[in-house]
Amino acid sequence: MFFWIAYIIICIPFLILFPIKKVGKKKLKPLKGKNYIISCNHMSNLDPIMIDIRFARKHRILAKKELFSNKFMTKFMRSLGAVPVDRGNADPGAIKEIFSLIKKNKHICIFPQGTRAKTVTVEEGSAKEGVALFSIRTNTPVVPMMFDRKIRAFHRTKLLIGDPIYPDVERKKDKAYMDEYSNLIVEKMNELVINEQKRIEEKRAKKLSKKKAKA
Repeated sequence: MFFWIAYIIICIPFLILFPIKKVGKKKLKPLKGKNYIISCNHMSNLDPIMIDIRFARKHRILAKKELFSNKFMTKFMRSLGAVPVDRGNADPGAIKEIFSLIKKNKHICIFPQGTRAKTVTVEEGSAKEGVALFSIRTNTPVVPMMFDRKIRAFHRTKLLIGDPIYPDVERKKDKAYMDEYSNLIVEKMNELVINEQKRIEEKRAKKLSKKKAKA
C-alpha cells in the first residue's frame, strides 16, 4: 500500500524532473504476462526508483544492509521492495529470499555491478553472478537494460531495452556455464549502449551529409 501511495505522489513530479524514455519496449512483448529479471547498469540512487516509475510496478532489488539501520528504515526500505544483502560476504539469506520472490512471480531488478559505477558500460569481470544464478536456477529469462547516461534533473535519459536472454537449464549444474552466462548478460547489456551510440553517430552523419548537399 505504501509503495502505491508513494508512487502516485512522486510519479508525475519525478517524470517531469527526470525525463526517462524507454527505447526498445517492443522487445518485451514476447514476455507479456510472464516474469523476467531486469539486469541494468547502476550510476545513480535514482535508478531503481525511475525503473519502478517507468514500468509502473514495484521491483525487488538487493540493497546493502547498512541502509536497514533501524526499524523505521527497515520498514521503509522493505516497503519499496528492497532486500537487505551483506555485500562483503556470501549472504544465503538474501539469495534464498530472491529465489522465493521469483517463484512467487514478483518482479526482480538486479544491478550486477553490485554498486554505483562512474561509467555507462559494465566493466568486464565487474559483474556479480547473482543475475545468472537466479535466472538459471529458476529458468527465468533476463532482460538486459541500460541507462544511456547518469540520471540528472531536466536532462532526458534513455532506458535502453534489449532482447530477452534465456538460460540453458540443461547446463545448470555446469559451473563453467555460470560464468559464461554471466558474461553473456554483460555483453548484451553493453551492446545496447554501443548500438545506440552508433545509431546517433549515423544520424548525425546523415544530417551533415544533407547540409553539405544543400550547400
